[in-house]
Amino acid sequence: MLIWFVFGFMCAAAVMLGASYFKFTALRKAAGRAWLKLDASLQNRRDLIPAVALSAAVLPELERAFVYALSDMQKPLPVSVSASKRSAHEAALSQSLKIIFTAAQAHPELMNDEHFSSLRQNVCKADKRIEADKKRYNGAVRDFDTLGEIFPLNLVANLLESEAMEYFDFEKSV
Repeated sequence: MLIWFVFGFMCAAAVMLGASYFKFTALRKAAGRAWLKLDASLQNRRDLIPAVALSAAVLPELERAFVYALSDMQKPLPVSVSASKRSAHEAALSQSLKIIFTAAQAHPELMNDEHFSSLRQNVCKADKRIEADKKRYNGAVRDFDTLGEIFPLNLVANLLESEAMEYFDFEKSV
């Protein structure tokens, strides 16, 4: 009788270990897919930077060095950069875009320009996509981190050597 009890306990532990492994793997992959989608949205916004910098070059309030620095921000960061460094870079880019769009509001001729207003709308659309992708990524990270903190599953997380993931957040540019 005791043998059957031990055998049943071992089977239950094996099932729990297997199920938690698959759950951790699925959540890690979901976070990875969400990160790739977020990265593509960020790249889409970065692709708009040269046109915005060229349009901003006509504004007398902005220094040339600022416009050149904005153009340098277009270069993507290496993949190995942590989410917090990437978030700081994107926040600086958003702040620069805010400065440009704020300076442009003092010039009605630029605000009425079809090309500039199209650029601004494209940046707004890119920001909306980025916001949605940030929510999706941060939700996947929250689920993954929460699963690793629950009592029996944290033992499995320690066995799998899984570390908590970083959240990704910064303010919108427009």
